[in-house]
Amino acid sequence: MRAKFRIYIEVISAVSIVLSLVFLGLEVNTYNKLSKASIRQSLNETDMEVGKMHLNQEVIVQARYKLARNQELTDFEEYMMIEYQSFNYRDFDNSFYQYRMGLFDENAWLAYRRIIEDDLQNNKYVKEMWKNYKQRFSLEFQNEIEGLRKNSDQ
Repeated sequence: MRAKFRIYIEVISAVSIVLSLVFLGLEVNTYNKLSKASIRQSLNETDMEVGKMHLNQEVIVQARYKLARNQELTDFEEYMMIEYQSFNYRDFDNSFYQYRMGLFDENAWLAYRRIIEDDLQNNKYVKEMWKNYKQRFSLEFQNEIEGLRKNSDQ
């Protein structure tokens, strides 16, 4: 009887050790994922801060106002709108990364995706920005956008 009891205890101990190692592995994996996402978020915030130095906020506001009124933009306003879109899409790229990592809500990403689809069909400044700057974005995001572009062409 003692031998059976001892075997049960040893099996339970072995199973407990294996389960503990599995749990530890899952925790390490989660920590690594969160660390990568945090680093990516910090880099994105730095990029956005640097990018703001190149944007003239007043010109962008004025250009958006003119667009809402169907007025023509100056060359500089158009340039600012294209630059503005590149930073807007930098944020989309980061959100897509967070989504792929499982850290960004799917419904929130799908809402962004609908905005992007609309932009690709209707916003000439997004189209121009993508043509000129797509290489600035992650390959995964480039593939996502190219897939959306192909779908919008059909």
